[in-house]
Amino acid sequence: MAKDLELFKKELGKRIVHFRVSKGLTQAQLAALINKDFQSLSRIENGRVNASGYILMQIAEALNITMNDLFSTN
Repeated sequence: MAKDLELFKKELGKRIVHFRVSKGLTQAQLAALINKDFQSLSRIENGRVNASGYILMQIAEALNITMNDLFSTN
């Protein structure tokens, strides 16, 4: 179970990076849009923390994507 959670956090982080880069944003820029410091965003993108649903909603909104986009594995 713990291994599955770690894998999920890493994959979610990769998807956030993918969308952030595709929108031409730096970590610092996205972090500013969600009122977080870039270190916090870095920890999310690297799968080192459990991001709350609220923060994930903020990230999706800032990237102009849906939560489905964020969680989709396609």
